Amino acid sequence: MTFFVFLPLTSCRPYVPPTNKPAPHSNPAISPHELSQPPVPVLTPSNKPSSPNTSEAADPIGDALSADLTPGETTSRLLSLLPSTPADDKSFLVQIAGNYCPDGEYWRLLPLLLDRTQPEDVRDELMRDILRRSDAVRLRPLYRLALDPSHPLSIEAREYLFSYLQDVPENDFNALARAIEKAQKENQ
Repeated sequence: MTFFVFLPLTSCRPYVPPTNKPAPHSNPAISPHELSQPPVPVLTPSNKPSSPNTSEAADPIGDALSADLTPGETTSRLLSLLPSTPADDKSFLVQIAGNYCPDGEYWRLLPLLLDRTQPEDVRDELMRDILRRSDAVRLRPLYRLALDPSHPLSIEAREYLFSYLQDVPENDFNALARAIEKAQKENQ
C-alpha cells in the first residue's frame, strides 16, 4: 500500500542563495533609481505620430459599421458604398450588408437581388443570403426571380422553389404562386 503525503509549499520559486555578484544581465552603469523609472519613448520615423493626412484613403465601411445607426440604416449606408467599391470587394460588402439587414427590412437588399446586371460574385452572395432567410422573406423574392427568365439566377430560384415546395407540379407557376401564398400565411 502506498501513501502520499502532501506538504504545503510556501513558494514555487527555487531557492537561490544570495550572492554579492551582479546578475549577468544587469548593467552596473545604470543606477537602481534609473531602473525604476519608466522608459522614455524614442521617436523614429516608423512610430512618429503623423498629422491627419487627407490624401490617405478613408475607411467608409468601417465608418458605416461604427456609426450609431440601426441595422437597416447600416445596411443602406453600406449599399450606398457599392458603386464606389472596387469590383473585387463588392461581394464582401454585400455579405456584410446582408448580415446587418434584418428580415423585416429585406426590401433594402431586394433591388440588388433583382438587378440582373450585378457581377456574378455579387449575385451569388445575394442568393446565399436570401436562402439563409426565413420562408416569410425568402419565398416571394425567389418567385420573382423564377418568373424572370432573363435573370441569371432564374433557373436556380425555380429549381429551389419547385424542390422546396414539393406538392407543386413542375413549371406550374400559378400553383407555385398559391403555394407561396399558403406558406406565407402559415409563417405569419
